[in-house]
Amino acid sequence: MAFRRSQLESAKSEFGEMIERPGVYILLGADDMQDQGEAYIGESEGIYTRLKNHSLPKNENLFWEDTIVLVSKDENLTKSHARYVESRLIKDAQGNPRWSLPNRQEPSDTAGRLPLADRIDMDKFVDEAKMLVGVLGCGIFRSVRSTKSENSADTTQRVDEEPTMHETFELRSKNYQAKMKLSDTGHFIIQAGSKARADTVRSIPENVKKLRCRMVEQGDLRDLRPTENSLEFSTDYRFSSVSAAAGVVSGSSINGRTAWKLPDGRSYGEWESSQGDNGSSQ
Repeated sequence: MAFRRSQLESAKSEFGEMIERPGVYILLGADDMQDQGEAYIGESEGIYTRLKNHSLPKNENLFWEDTIVLVSKDENLTKSHARYVESRLIKDAQGNPRWSLPNRQEPSDTAGRLPLADRIDMDKFVDEAKMLVGVLGCGIFRSVRSTKSENSADTTQRVDEEPTMHETFELRSKNYQAKMKLSDTGHFIIQAGSKARADTVRSIPENVKKLRCRMVEQGDLRDLRPTENSLEFSTDYRFSSVSAAAGVVSGSSINGRTAWKLPDGRSYGEWESSQGDNGSSQ
């Protein structure tokens, strides 16, 4: 089963298997700073409760936008089986340089201690799970060859022909003022003319600094100093992560889910939750 982060409660109602059955889950998002997808792979005997815990402020995974849950329909997946599947999936995901796993996830050393017949069954389960994840449009388990043509791919995120965009959010301070729209492709588009903080604060993550520098070098951010103490977006710029978009604008470490606001004062996170209640995929 697959659903947006904001649809956790409705997913619980629709897929009762999440409440009590052991299984494996994958939290998906994007790290625009590193031009990578980002994922967390875990297992639990009660996946709904574990996902609820992941969403708590103290444990918040800012990259998390989409969720995939893998459980057995015939109830033959035990805790040991789930740990084996988790370990296999982590190993396979670590082999794809286009994806990163937070918290330095390492496969369990004891996950392979299953009877041979069970390992054969679980290997089949893993293969089917990887196929399902691919069908859902996620390439985390896709084999990647390190060729020159792939590694030298253009990483620009300029928006040339973007589908219809909905909802406009703002991020304001005395040092910056930006507008962001949501596209029907699920991207976050900062509009041309938006202003970003010219200088960065000490707490800014190193990868955010690198992304800002690259954008300046590519001309996507135009330095207006000394006339004006800010950077200006010279073109519409697409992000896959709402927090990455906020970090580039603010020049700091910031939670985009709470920072971006609608004109009525609702944050992006509040708006997204309301869409989930209405059954929207956004």
